[in-house]
Amino acid sequence: MVTHSKPWINESDRRAVDEVLASGMLAQGKTVRRFEREVAKYLGWADGVTVNCGTAALVLALKALGVDRTHEVIFPTYVCRSVMEAVLTIGAKPILCDVGQQWTMTAETVAPKITPRTAAIIVVHIFGIRADTASLKQFGVPIVEDSCQALSARADQTERGTIEVLSFHAIKCLTTGEGGMALSNDASLLEQMRGFRDGVDSHLAMRIASPMTDIQGALGLSQLVRYDDFLKRRRDIAEQYFAEFYDLPVQLPECIRNESIFFRFPLRVHGDFYAYRNRFDALNVQVRQGVDALLHRISGEDRRLFPVAEQLFAETLSIPIYPALRDVEVQAVIAACRRVLGSGGS
Repeated sequence: MVTHSKPWINESDRRAVDEVLASGMLAQGKTVRRFEREVAKYLGWADGVTVNCGTAALVLALKALGVDRTHEVIFPTYVCRSVMEAVLTIGAKPILCDVGQQWTMTAETVAPKITPRTAAIIVVHIFGIRADTASLKQFGVPIVEDSCQALSARADQTERGTIEVLSFHAIKCLTTGEGGMALSNDASLLEQMRGFRDGVDSHLAMRIASPMTDIQGALGLSQLVRYDDFLKRRRDIAEQYFAEFYDLPVQLPECIRNESIFFRFPLRVHGDFYAYRNRFDALNVQVRQGVDALLHRISGEDRRLFPVAEQLFAETLSIPIYPALRDVEVQAVIAACRRVLGSGGS
């Protein structure tokens, strides 16, 4: 079976982990601190604070911004449920917005949701596609960028939010097994986030006890050395897909071709997703919907308020694209797509 997602682990990664194991220093220490600095340097931030998952990093970010139960936080309905979990963890009210046709939230979908209680906007860069953060600054609200599926450096600093959050889960862009990081250029915010994580006296009652280990930090550092190769491999596979699928009766993601790092390769199809999935399964290729569920359905909100998210949820089919995908597996995916999508999934 060609799996939908898979980490790329090599001998360098194994050696890096073995060195930490041999050192006897396994918990959070100098290796984690080096990982924070190197990721921040790669992405162009002043510094970062690691934790054990992306959700915890998002909680750190919101707490550092002073978001509490008196506030509202806006984020898209078309995203994994861990974003909502982070907002609920700090007691704030989740405010869901629709997305645009490129799968990301827009200024137009956010504007109707702004109220005097809005304390933060979580901008989700989904599938490797960067949302237009700059356009959201017009609302004068702190912006937390969720780049868990879009780890990439940006030269234009004006496009940045206040804090950027990453995930290093096993199948994310870069992995430490589990893990997350919150990055910022604001020394005060960084100090607060580190205090919340480590439990300094002024933050003890609000500590987020979720440290990363040096074992994870070592794996992350090793992965970071190869990360540009990861991005190139994703791009190369994406270009093969564009070349092979241009004549299929599907909508290719041309609108993001020059913008995405292709954490996912989302196709727009028509028909029953489960019928497509079953046919792909029979050909030993695993596919998924874009997201597992729409958050407004979970919270019981009127589906008619989120028309584009509903459309994308019905039409988006995600096929395998990741650096560990071997050439023979890429060809298997292409053959399966031509067979299944060429016949409309019937």
